Amino acid sequence: MRIRTKHLVSTFAGLIVIGVMAHTVVSQERDGAKPAAGAGGGPDAAMIEQWMKANAPGEQHALLKRLAGRFTADVTMKMTADGPEMKSKGEEVNEMILSDRYLKSDFSGDMMGMPFKGTNLAGYDTMKKKYISVWGDSMSTGLIASEGDADASGKVITYAGECPCPAEGGQMKKFRQMLTIQDNDHHDFEMFQAGADGKEFCGMKIKYTRAKQ
Repeated sequence: MRIRTKHLVSTFAGLIVIGVMAHTVVSQERDGAKPAAGAGGGPDAAMIEQWMKANAPGEQHALLKRLAGRFTADVTMKMTADGPEMKSKGEEVNEMILSDRYLKSDFSGDMMGMPFKGTNLAGYDTMKKKYISVWGDSMSTGLIASEGDADASGKVITYAGECPCPAEGGQMKKFRQMLTIQDNDHHDFEMFQAGADGKEFCGMKIKYTRAKQ
């Protein structure tokens, strides 16, 4: 079964590459340019090499890989800028997947006294030159996507996005997230949102510490 799965993954990846290259060839023909064709009129080796090089993992993916492993989480939340802080504990297990292209994070803890689980997929889009993130959890039915940039040090990544607010009938609300990598064993996550007065406040902060073996 494992061998078959690897074969299917390789086949699927190959189909993606071929599909993209075929689209390029059609576009060139439509624009009157002569496509660079390999055997049978398909993409040649140089074109495939260019595609693979452009989408190869780089230093940004290596930065995310530093977060791989199991971490304990100290969570602080508040619903409003002047509201009471709610503290809880959790755990996050991170692993690099798809040939070190994405960091998959599985979080488990509690939210407002109820069991809570969430999964995040983070990466770096070499085409857009942006860090990307997609989140889903056990208390919602939608996915939250965001993208952003790292600072000059490369250790602070700021994401931006928007998501529906259940308290306001699903109205879309903008948010900002910050991932600060202190070192290989410590990193912080902060989520900011606008309060009733329109001013931004930190509604969630999570301090992660690598779990001892």
